Amino acid sequence: MELTKKHTEELYIFTRQHFVEYYDVQTELVDHLANDIEQISEENPNLSFEDARDKSFKKFGIFGFMDVVQSKESQMTKKYFKLILKFIKEWFKPLKIVFTLLIFFGFYQLQKVPNADIVYNAIFMGIIFAQITLIILNSRKLKKKFKTTNKKWLFENIINIQGLGSATLILFYFFNFPFSNTKDFLIIGDFRKAFSAFLFTFLVIFGYITLIVIPKKANQLLQENYPEYKFI
Repeated sequence: MELTKKHTEELYIFTRQHFVEYYDVQTELVDHLANDIEQISEENPNLSFEDARDKSFKKFGIFGFMDVVQSKESQMTKKYFKLILKFIKEWFKPLKIVFTLLIFFGFYQLQKVPNADIVYNAIFMGIIFAQITLIILNSRKLKKKFKTTNKKWLFENIINIQGLGSATLILFYFFNFPFSNTKDFLIIGDFRKAFSAFLFTFLVIFGYITLIVIPKKANQLLQENYPEYKFI
């Protein structure tokens, strides 16, 4: 059986009916199903398209496409954090190293001021608030875009929502260390002060990359991952 354009469209509908919402994952599954259906039809010429499709679908097991979707989400989330790591590495160039050391020194000196933890908290909560605000705005933007294009892209969702949400959780875990035993910097040792300053310097760089650098490069990153994305 040679699949027609109508068959392909029906396979896209089939994947959506089985809870695959991202167009790129749908396309990957449609290609797999189409090849498998053609092979099944060669072995069983009397089977209808629907029967061959259902036979192919059964090979995915009782959870259907769920395992494939979860695997792709995990893969794209790892890719997102590799991007963050890449931009962090790119950050450490001569001029930016000097700037980073100034930030570190500023945070370290700040700890010598009474109630410095209030400033630390304000900076931290400001970054977290910005992260959450961006997630909400991006979520609305993607919903509006979906109404126009009728397509969702997994990596686009990771960049704008899921990955950003995971980054916010990571920042919460990082924030626990400086204040786990005391909120008074004046009575903690020099090593702990230096480590706290290092964590907050990292937090500022991390926040800058996730809030400014990656969103600015989002279209470029998506076109690199999905060549067809530029036509949307």
